[in-house]
Parts: sequence; C-alpha cells; structure tokens
Amino acid sequence: MTHPKKILYLDCPSGISGDMFLGSLIDCGLDIKRLAFQLRKMKIGDYKLKARKVPRAGVSGVKFDVIYKKHDGHTYTDDKTFKGIVKAIRSSGLSSRVKETSVAVFTNLAKAESRAHGIPVEKVHFHEVGDIDSVVDIVGTCIALEEMGIDEVYSSRLTIADPAPATAYLLQGMEISVSGAPFELATPTGAAILKTFSRSQTGIPPMKVLRAGFGAGSREIPGRPNLLKSIIGERLTNGDADIITVLETNIDDMNPQVYGHLIDRLFEAGALDVYITPAIMKKSRPACVLTILSVPATAEALTGIIFEETPTFGVRRYIAERRKLERKIVEVKTKYGNIKVKAGFYKNALSACSPEYEDCKRAARLKGVAFSAVRREAEAAARRNIKGEKQGFV
Repeated sequence: MTHPKKILYLDCPSGISGDMFLGSLIDCGLDIKRLAFQLRKMKIGDYKLKARKVPRAGVSGVKFDVIYKKHDGHTYTDDKTFKGIVKAIRSSGLSSRVKETSVAVFTNLAKAESRAHGIPVEKVHFHEVGDIDSVVDIVGTCIALEEMGIDEVYSSRLTIADPAPATAYLLQGMEISVSGAPFELATPTGAAILKTFSRSQTGIPPMKVLRAGFGAGSREIPGRPNLLKSIIGERLTNGDADIITVLETNIDDMNPQVYGHLIDRLFEAGALDVYITPAIMKKSRPACVLTILSVPATAEALTGIIFEETPTFGVRRYIAERRKLERKIVEVKTKYGNIKVKAGFYKNALSACSPEYEDCKRAARLKGVAFSAVRREAEAAARRNIKGEKQGFV
C-alpha cells in the first residue's frame, strides 16, 4: 500500500538562507543531534551546531548557527574549488541520495558563480561558500530532507533585496518581489537550495498539516519578522497527485497545417499533454483553444514556443493540482502476442485498463486482425491477471 506524499512548503516573505532553512526544519522537529551525527560522515573540520529560539519582530523562530574557528585565515581545506567540494562530498559516508542532492545544489551554485565571474564551472573557487558553515548549510539541508521524509518542496514568491551577482543568476525563472531592506535577504546558498528543490512557486498545496516552524535570519528587519516559515504536511488524496502549469491561448488566424508541427515541438520540449478545443470567439469567428499541460519547470520554454510558432498576442498561465490513479505497466500474453497494458488503481482496486496503442497496432498488422479485437483481448487478459490483487502497486 502506498503512503501519502509528504510535502514541504516554504513561505519566504523575508528571503531565504541556508541557516534559516535548517532553523525552520529544526523548529518543525528535526533532531539536531541526528543532523550532527550525519554531518560527521563528511570530514570538514572541527565545528559545533547551535540552535536557539530568538524573537524577530515579536515572532519566535529558531536561529541555527555553525560554530568553528578559522586558522591563519583558512578553514577546513584550502581546496574550495567546485571540484574539491564535490570530491569531499562523494568520498564521504553520506547516503547516495544526500550525496547527489548536495552535488546538485553546489552545481547550481557553481553555474551561477561561473556566469557572474566569467570563468569555467570547474575553475569556480568558492570563498565564503567554501567555509564550514556554508557547506554544513547545503549538505545539512539535503540530510534534513531525507531525515524528515520530504517527497516534494514548494515555495511562495521570494522576497529579495540587493542580491549578490550569483544570487541574481540563480533567481532566473523564479517569481520575486523586491524589499527596501538595506541588506540582502536571499543569499546565494539559500537561492541555490530553492532553485534545486522547489518544484514551483504556488499557493500551499492541499494537505493535512503535520508540522510548522520558523527559521530566523541574523538581523531584525524593521516592520516585519525576519523569518522563513516551513509547513510540512501530507497530501489529501487517494492515488498520486502533483502540481502542473496549464498554458492556454485562443487562436483564430493560423493555418491549420501548422498545428501538427507546433504540437510536435511542444511535446519535444517536455509538454505533458497538448490538445485543441473548437471555440466561437467574438463576432462569431470560429477559433480554437490551444491548451498545454506541463511541469512548472518547463512552462517558460513552452510559452516561448507558442509565441514563436503562433500569431497569438498572449498566453494564459495558471497552476493546477493534478490527481492521478496509481499506475503500473503490466505485460500480458494474448493469442495475438504479448501486449503491454497500463493499469490504474484507486484505493488499491483496479479502476482502469488501457492497452498500449503501438503494441496493439503491431499485433493487428502481424496477425491480420482488427485493432479493436486485439485491444479487447489485451484488456480482458489484464483484468483476469490483476483480478483479486489489492495492494503493492506503485
């Protein structure tokens, strides 16, 4: 039996940093001793973790700090290059998931630093980011997500002020608002964490709230709490669910021959689905509504294709929650040969069967029979094979 996905939602009205992120999860119940134990698997020097409650504009949050000593102006290693830090992560005793996600965060950060300073990624030399506290923030974030069983991360619009050059590059594609605070609110580390893990910037997904916590920034901000809010919950769904972006536009003046090419380009660029609906527009003009479903990360690229390939003047975009049956591909034996069938389950019971089109078409041509006969036979075989099975499908 599958379990509800666990979601982390980040509310960022005062920006984000690595220490705020970990502080908010500690406030949600992350065991700091367990975090320290896992971090010791990466040999990066002598340091201690500290977490304490502090007030920020009348609201309490957890301030997370890494306490260590610098020696002769250096920290745990002189090799603060991207290559050196990746080597230190991969040679550690951390889990494979933590290693890969940590490297992903540092890769996003290195790419931004590369663009900001005009040097190759492999030659990027981290300065403050190479110190123990920043490495702990990034690797600790990846440990925390694994320890708390987080499946998906979403976030609000990010508030920024005076971003560093690398932060500005990391923010590309994100929704932001600008504050008049006299110091940066989103650090490069915080922006890299958000870019790596946040699936979209949307409202709080439907969930059963399990925990909530606040991570405190280092300074007070006049007129607002300098806090990052984390909300952890479980999806309120039977079956699978995710967040998608829906793109729509009305078209009444395009050669219909272009649609085939347009649809091919959209699917090649990552569209989940593309469909066209007939419509009647103002002045009784016949038209169509072009609709594209996509994961949030590909929505901008798909929007660009629409503008390049169609005469439209605008594209509507909105976020939608998509609920899906639990699904499994099974291969069944029929008198026409082996056919793959997509089986959908609701509450662990078979709800839908859909034989794969290409398999049915190939079998129909090979055996010289009607497509519909092959499809009926495959669906019946799948239902016979699956009947009585109540669990274990993902």
